[in-house]
Amino acid sequence: MKFVMIFGPSGIGKETIARHLAAQKGWHVFPQHLAFDIASAVVGFGNNGFEKYQRNVCLKAIKTLHLRNANGLVFTFCYVTKASDFFIEGLLSMLRELDVSAEFVRITCDLEEHIARVTSEGRKNTNKIQTKEYLINYLEQFDFGESIPGKSSISLDTTSMSAEESANEIARKLCI
Repeated sequence: MKFVMIFGPSGIGKETIARHLAAQKGWHVFPQHLAFDIASAVVGFGNNGFEKYQRNVCLKAIKTLHLRNANGLVFTFCYVTKASDFFIEGLLSMLRELDVSAEFVRITCDLEEHIARVTSEGRKNTNKIQTKEYLINYLEQFDFGESIPGKSSISLDTTSMSAEESANEIARKLCI
């Protein structure tokens, strides 16, 4: 199974790009926010055990896809410097056990474009960030500035790219 993690802050376009890439390759998509939503409903965000529950949901989904012989998986993730390391350690350990090599892609865009993306019509009626004020506070509160520790990543500035163009560029850079 091929495994590609697209990471960056919320609202930057990870899932949209992932869906294009997965469709091109006949792969699956698993957005981390699904596990976040499940963990929030079951354990409660910020409560003791939340991070572990969320990690277990993600890892179980990835392992299940691997056992079902999925050709590939595009996983989207909001990597927060240091705060996400518990999750990453578990993910990398499991991928080693399954003998799955992973590729990492960090998505960026300029602030004006990021604001346009979170305030777009497509985000209405979702549980996702939808206002400029919330986005600015979110970006100031968390550090999204680093790549996954100990892993090489490609970085892609998607400011002037469509989701399809971004997916094509990821496929080209990763030779997939």
